[in-house]
Amino acid sequence: MFNIQWSKQFFRLHRITGLVAGAMLLLVSLTGSVLVFSDEIDHAVYAHAYHVPPQAVPRTLQEQMKDARQALPGNPYLFFVRLPQVPDESTVLRAEYSADHKVYIFLNPYTGKILQQYSNTGHFTGYVMYLHFTLLSGKTGAIIVLITGIGLFLSVLTGLFVYRHALGKVLTFRQPLEWHNRTRRWRNLHRITGVWALLFNLLISFTGFMMELKVIDARKNTKAGYTAIPFSGEYEPLLIKATATIPGFQATGLRPPKKAGDPVRILGHAHESAFFGEYASSVFIDENGAVKKKVDFSNATISDKFNASIAPLHFGNYGGIILKIIYSLFALTPGVLSVSGFLIWYRRKFIIKIHGNRK
Repeated sequence: MFNIQWSKQFFRLHRITGLVAGAMLLLVSLTGSVLVFSDEIDHAVYAHAYHVPPQAVPRTLQEQMKDARQALPGNPYLFFVRLPQVPDESTVLRAEYSADHKVYIFLNPYTGKILQQYSNTGHFTGYVMYLHFTLLSGKTGAIIVLITGIGLFLSVLTGLFVYRHALGKVLTFRQPLEWHNRTRRWRNLHRITGVWALLFNLLISFTGFMMELKVIDARKNTKAGYTAIPFSGEYEPLLIKATATIPGFQATGLRPPKKAGDPVRILGHAHESAFFGEYASSVFIDENGAVKKKVDFSNATISDKFNASIAPLHFGNYGGIILKIIYSLFALTPGVLSVSGFLIWYRRKFIIKIHGNRK
């Protein structure tokens, strides 16, 4: 009796969370499957902006920042998202006006010419990213997406209990889809999809929840905006100092001070796994060349490594194209579950009820 009562409660919670989050899960599912290939899409659409003809000597980083600033209105906070790693790469900078208004600039490091410029929502993958995390509605949308993520997490957990007896049959391919059977087609599709995507959806909902908290935090003071402050030093000597501070360090990005007296933050990588990306390690240096702090990620704590692993695990950008295809297909499963779950509910609520009343 106890087990039956608990099963009913879990099934009710599973149904409610699934239905409430259903439409949003479909949207997040579709946008998420696209974002897995965001790098490939951007490189294909803006191929001209990523590569330049190599020349003898590039302009200094201060000159490149000045070139970028001349193409921008106002006085936004400007930093180097991507420093060229090989002679034919462009420099990528980002201007931040607010949490919801950013502008990316692709620059020829030898001539200072602007190769491409667009806002965070002014290109396809940027628009999809903003839709995925904020529904194009800033902090309010981010909170809705956060609640949706919690709904997915609860729906998966309760679904694990509701369909616990089907786990073995599905994983051993003994659960047929029975698409020809109107009564069972959506129920079986829901069950099979849910079981095979169980661990993935738990991972995606948890990592998405953690990332959404950061998105909401970044939008607490969107009205204040960001402005640049003067910096009198030169960046190249600081890059040399950073390389000497962490053996094997390779700089990939640079953030000037946001407040007077703050150090320059030089981001890069050294000995850490490629899983953590190209910005895991960093060196903080003031304009006089004094090292204020260093973060050698190869010696990072478990907590730091956990935090750094959230984004790669959510987007699946730590592997090759095969892994991305797998991620993209699994990213569609919340949408499949939301549609099949709705159809199961609709059939039980209306079709069976209507037919029963007619009898």
